[in-house]
Amino acid sequence: MGSALLHGDVQAAFLYNPLALIGLLVLGLLGVLWAVEAAGGPAIRLPRSFATWLRRVRVGQWLALGLAIAVIYTIARNML
Repeated sequence: MGSALLHGDVQAAFLYNPLALIGLLVLGLLGVLWAVEAAGGPAIRLPRSFATWLRRVRVGQWLALGLAIAVIYTIARNML
């Protein structure tokens, strides 16, 4: 996947590992938003109702969800 990204072939990188590519894009977006806010720009926040709903979910539940997605993805990817 890394070689495909270095050559600018996003489609091939997505075919190699879509879960990792989407994760990298989300982390990159969050990093850009943090840098804009740290540089004195506007703070971009989620809508209040959605943010409240996300705060109700415990950290352990997020970790369990991420682990379940990773395990299901790994099994499905290796079966195909």
